Amino acid sequence: MRRFFLFLLLLITTAQAVAFNKAPVAGAAKLPLKVLYVGYNPEKPMPAHVNYYSTAAGAIEKAYKTRMADFKAFLETRFAQAEVVDVRDYTAAMSDKFDVTILDAGPVKLPADFDRPMVLLHEMAPNVGMPIGLKFDWYCQCLEDDALNINTKHEIFNTPNKVNLTLVIRPTPGSFYNGFQGATTPKQMPMWKVVKEEPGEKEKYIIGMVAHGEGFNDSPDAEAISGGVCLKNAEAVALGRHGNYLMWGFSASPDHMTDEAKDVFVNAICYIKKFDHQLPIVKKVQIENRELIDELVYRTDKALYQKALVSRREGNIRLLKLQQALKDRKAKGEDIGHGNEMFLKMPVTNDMESFEHYLKGYNGEELFARFGTNTKLYHQYYHDNYEYFYPSGSYSLQLDPDAQKLGISNRKVQILEKCILMLEKNEDAALAQRVLERYTTEKFASAAEWRNWLTKNKANLFYTEAGGFKFMVNTYNKNTTAAVRPVSPANIASVSAGPTLTDPVAVTAKLEEGSTKDKKKIVIDAHILKGWHIYAYVPDGSPFIQTEVILELPDGTKGLPEWQSSAGIPFAGGEGMFVWEEQASFKTEISTSALKAGSVIKCGLYYQVCDNNKCFPPKRKMVELQVL
Repeated sequence: MRRFFLFLLLLITTAQAVAFNKAPVAGAAKLPLKVLYVGYNPEKPMPAHVNYYSTAAGAIEKAYKTRMADFKAFLETRFAQAEVVDVRDYTAAMSDKFDVTILDAGPVKLPADFDRPMVLLHEMAPNVGMPIGLKFDWYCQCLEDDALNINTKHEIFNTPNKVNLTLVIRPTPGSFYNGFQGATTPKQMPMWKVVKEEPGEKEKYIIGMVAHGEGFNDSPDAEAISGGVCLKNAEAVALGRHGNYLMWGFSASPDHMTDEAKDVFVNAICYIKKFDHQLPIVKKVQIENRELIDELVYRTDKALYQKALVSRREGNIRLLKLQQALKDRKAKGEDIGHGNEMFLKMPVTNDMESFEHYLKGYNGEELFARFGTNTKLYHQYYHDNYEYFYPSGSYSLQLDPDAQKLGISNRKVQILEKCILMLEKNEDAALAQRVLERYTTEKFASAAEWRNWLTKNKANLFYTEAGGFKFMVNTYNKNTTAAVRPVSPANIASVSAGPTLTDPVAVTAKLEEGSTKDKKKIVIDAHILKGWHIYAYVPDGSPFIQTEVILELPDGTKGLPEWQSSAGIPFAGGEGMFVWEEQASFKTEISTSALKAGSVIKCGLYYQVCDNNKCFPPKRKMVELQVL
């Protein structure tokens, strides 16, 4: 009887393994997983903000109506159990009844110790990931239809469905050359179609999301699987994993996926199940890593500056042509839209910062005082000190004089060994203690404690720049001490009257006397951190957010005022785009005849701020002005 039971158990286990490792065909067994899809139930009213982004409003409305049914039908054909729930009804406890949860909408509240397998689709990756320190940050909501830089040997392309990817050699996206990585980026790259082409569709589908690739693979709990065609660089991550979370940055629901993508999506669900209860070890606290130094070397170049001068002049010619085209459309009676009306009035300027100002902006006043306009000296400085930089904040680096004095790279474990030895010999103990605390998450008081920690954990140490330029312990292995998680910068309050690295745009507003006694002038100013920009104009189909002026007048105030902005400049990294750098002003006049003393005018901006390497999520900032 016992032999029969063992034989039956073996038969069941074998059958499950076969089912799990074979693509389903008509009549075949489904994969033995229970999957929960969290999205929008179209039977409920569509909220004012949904987690889909498209340059065509019709695409968002269609997605809201169809995505849940689409996913439900697809998942039911592939898995033993598939259920759907509206995000407004979802709780984290529901995921305990399923093997994998697919999150397609938000917001959601997940506890800090949520450790169940979860697939995060498109912008839900940074929406969930950034508050808890995942490496799925908001790099750019500009992922298109194709994957590239693909790790084709990865499990999600090979099991349980063996997918023979159809790779097509295509021209490399132009944005991949807008930075130091461009020098080693090929002119053509093999690409794999994820979102299928639908020539009959007039509206564009919703747009996907990429995360920063810099530092993504620097810890054992994370892996970049694939990049994608986007408006950033070749390192951007479209498919990746961090702990028990998998980022699927592409936006397509199954009806819009290629057949190959459907199989890979199924594989991805099966793959993340392997990381059940495996919380991330590292919290991403550092945006800029050592590649910032490579970028500074690239930007500190006279030829690049001169190229920007040419680009400015050529861009202004395009601006005048765009404005004329808008005038022609308006003359024919076409409504060109509020944003285009403001763009139509935007003045043109050929003003360009000097090369000296350009160098100060990238390298700082201190280095400029030392090296002036001699770019070779900057390059030599960065080369000589490359191994000694560490964070001075999430978005910047500084030179570590302690590591420089020791002459040991701060990303080699030898620096820890050297400092522990210095403590044991009582040689410059203060420096040694500073370095040990700076590059680990520990704060031991004695040399013996440091030595014991290093001896116990050395085999499992790893160095992470995304985690704060720290040596941490791989707690996925047994018999190790747990690494302390750094505090996420999102939880640190920052108060500043001006733009900062964590909030590069400060918005202010004021009321001034108008052209007549019964009018007031509203002036909104955007103060933009050096090196960053907001968008004055983006062409149709661009995923970047054109700046919008927001004005809420008290009841009884009539009319929609026209706004006059300061001059935008051509954006070198995007054809047909115009941006504001450092300062942008918006002015309009309103009638005060219906305004009473004490009434409040609310005004502000809706904008997206980016630099050459990254973007923040779109933001709305409002200022209240009281009428005296």
